Amino acid sequence: MTLLAVLLTATPDTLRLARGVHSGPLVISRPTVVLGSPGAVIRGDGEGSVVEIFAPGTTLRGLRIERSGRDLDQSDAGILVAADSVLLEDLEIRDILFGVYLRKVRDVTIQRVDIEGPPGLPESQTGNGIHLHYSRGITIRDNRIAMVRDGMYFEYTDSAVVTGNRIARSRFGLHYMFSHHNRFEHNVFTHGAAGAVVMNSNGLVIRDNVFAWNSGSRSFGLVLQTATAPIVERNLFVGNGIGTFFDNVIQGHYVGNLVAENWLGLQLYGNSEQTRVTGNALMGNTFEATGGAQEGAYRFCVDGQGNYWAGAALDGYDLNGDGVLDEPYSASSPLAELARSREGLRLFLGSPAARTLDWAERTFPVFDMDEAEDACPLARPPDIAILGALPSRTTEHAAGNQFVAAAASVAAGIGILLVPVRSRRTSRGKGLPR
Repeated sequence: MTLLAVLLTATPDTLRLARGVHSGPLVISRPTVVLGSPGAVIRGDGEGSVVEIFAPGTTLRGLRIERSGRDLDQSDAGILVAADSVLLEDLEIRDILFGVYLRKVRDVTIQRVDIEGPPGLPESQTGNGIHLHYSRGITIRDNRIAMVRDGMYFEYTDSAVVTGNRIARSRFGLHYMFSHHNRFEHNVFTHGAAGAVVMNSNGLVIRDNVFAWNSGSRSFGLVLQTATAPIVERNLFVGNGIGTFFDNVIQGHYVGNLVAENWLGLQLYGNSEQTRVTGNALMGNTFEATGGAQEGAYRFCVDGQGNYWAGAALDGYDLNGDGVLDEPYSASSPLAELARSREGLRLFLGSPAARTLDWAERTFPVFDMDEAEDACPLARPPDIAILGALPSRTTEHAAGNQFVAAAASVAAGIGILLVPVRSRRTSRGKGLPR
């Protein structure tokens, strides 16, 4: 008897699956608790979704789910959820198109689920790890996702809480469209084209996350595009092509972040409005910022607090010892502007000649360019508590692997910068060790 027949004819509220392979699909049409013994597997036939849940209040726990169909038009998935108040936990999902697909549901919880797509497929033949469509009140926590198109894809989904997840080796760790008032905390996004891409969304909280090692000439830690009132606090942006990209960010709050070892720290388009960028530490980036000069677009100094710029600390003074450098700092570089449009120049940007040209332009400006100017740059970096969540650059996202707590060399590099600054002159800024 197939699982489908068992579930439609049996009377118990609980279905227990013994160790071994059980042929899918499993279709749940009334509230059921499905429990798997260690080694229990539900294997699909390669068509459609492996598990389909249409009954509110269903729980799925302790199973391996594998072998969905691969029809993108039908959104074939390891688990399709089309009912409210469903709990998915302690699952392993493999050889699927979409991992979990939520369709017009409320109050669903997904926790401790390990999702990995098949290796070696082109992006056009892959689905998302967790796909949320027209849903609300979703909780996604402590999951691992790898080798899918986008780790999580939100469309028209509000009031979600996403915490403690680890996403790697996907195009975008988080892809976010027309979704509002969601909270993302303590997640790690690594080794993709972008850690997170947020578009056309309002009222997001992005706090205490790690966006690291998303490397490449057009890779990003975080993209904010047409976002209203986002709160981006205490995040770590390390080793990306561009740390954070701002485009049409309205009344944003970008405070207390560490932006380090990126090719470009901040890319600031002038179409933003009243976006606060303060209390951040920018260290060891090839270039610190581009753009940001338009009046009213960004606020780099609020109530006497600006940002710590490693470039400013090289030559700046804090004569009265108040923790703020005595001169404003222009963080933008004409070389970065040139290299953004002419990638062939990037090979020469670390040369002494390029550094000399950059210094000469700052001292005797020739180019007419937008410059992000911080009127009250900090003399020393703020405390970076989230540094302990930084994974090793070479850490592979293998099942069960725990991310490495801050590498000793990285922590030491930051620690040096946290010593008290001299009253006559700031200590020289140092970037994170490579």
